[in-house]
Amino acid sequence: MKSLKFLSLFFALFLFSTNTTFAQSRAENFTNEQKEELAASMEEYFSVLDLTEEQKFEFETITKKNAEQMKAVKDSGGRRMSKFKKVKSIRKNKDAEMKTLLSKDQYKVYLEKQEEMKKKIKEGR
Repeated sequence: MKSLKFLSLFFALFLFSTNTTFAQSRAENFTNEQKEELAASMEEYFSVLDLTEEQKFEFETITKKNAEQMKAVKDSGGRRMSKFKKVKSIRKNKDAEMKTLLSKDQYKVYLEKQEEMKKKIKEGR
């Protein structure tokens, strides 16, 4: 049961960090309100992190790639603990990619935003 909560937490973090490109490609599955929330979330990231145009593109690319990996894990069969480990690995890889993309200060802010999302998700339960 605990692993299910962790898997849910990581999957929810994934949803919050999806980019607008991914949201547009999956537009038929989201309500207008959800589309606006995703777009606002990405714009907030861009603003808070003060990303350059090149960084924005790379940020979106990394996020989209990881979103696809997360979807594959979600859609795959297997045990919850196995899925949890895969999700954890994907998140770790994404964070590593973000660390190389962002400056030290930007990366620190990125991690803080991730923690804020974790807290929001926990409060929602």
